[in-house]
Amino acid sequence: MSISSTRRAVSEGILDALEVDKSVVLVSSDSALVIKAQDIIEEYPENYVEMGISEQAAMAASAGLASCGLKPVYVSYAVFATLRACEQFRNAVAYPGLDVKVVGANGGMASGEREGVTHQGLEDIGIVRTIPGITVISPSDAGQVRKAARAMFDIPGPVYLRTGSGRDPDFWSEDTDFIPGKTRSFFDSGSDIVIFAHGFVLSQVKSACEVLTEKGIGVKAVEVATIKPLNEKEMLGHLHGAGAVIVVEDHNVIGGLGSAVTEFVCDNCPKKVVRMGLNDRFSESGSPEELYQKYGLTEKDIVEKAIKLLQD
Repeated sequence: MSISSTRRAVSEGILDALEVDKSVVLVSSDSALVIKAQDIIEEYPENYVEMGISEQAAMAASAGLASCGLKPVYVSYAVFATLRACEQFRNAVAYPGLDVKVVGANGGMASGEREGVTHQGLEDIGIVRTIPGITVISPSDAGQVRKAARAMFDIPGPVYLRTGSGRDPDFWSEDTDFIPGKTRSFFDSGSDIVIFAHGFVLSQVKSACEVLTEKGIGVKAVEVATIKPLNEKEMLGHLHGAGAVIVVEDHNVIGGLGSAVTEFVCDNCPKKVVRMGLNDRFSESGSPEELYQKYGLTEKDIVEKAIKLLQD
């Protein structure tokens, strides 16, 4: 499996946007290097605002820039952008509906090998999902992150883009488009179970689907890269005829895609939903492989959960 840097991909996507729109401004709280933004700083120094280690001020400054007609993108670790600067994200950006894009790196526990739990974004999606008016995007590999980072500037209003550790598995081919708001099926052998997932667990899900199919279980796997707003029409299509639902994500089981899907299913087509993620606890430092194994996000865990779900 090839590995690419989703952090660098964010920077490349922002650079793509800057090449056609000089109103784009990169805002950093001593965090530009988190997304390997040296090229942006060198090529467009006038489009770079460094605030120092002051996430709340950086979010508020981004709101100010947007109110003047610029297109700021604030980059930081997911945990700092959504927790430390949460009030400013809500009141200064989302409440007036300003055109601020926020990038949260180190989303999920798979990012914990270098920095550990204090820098893992384990609750970020749950936080921003509860704030009105924010589009929430979680692409699945570097190629998709680059295209999403470019596409987010075409989405009106606040956007939160979640990315990874910088050592993330490639999943989609290079020519695969990223279309905000769209879901995408990547495995389909039947409808006993439908599995929804986002981010960097897709390879585990696909492997699990192959094993389940060999066992005679029909399964459909769907990437939901735009977590808010959910594409309700497409979600209903994926759920039609499904016996049960599993949601897999590198995030707290509370508040993330699992919660979003459960809410949608409850309101529209009630059936059993199982959420797989970090089970309302903190993670630890370690490699992605070690952490996924310890906290139950491997191919084997998904297979076992699916079989048990059908037997219950």
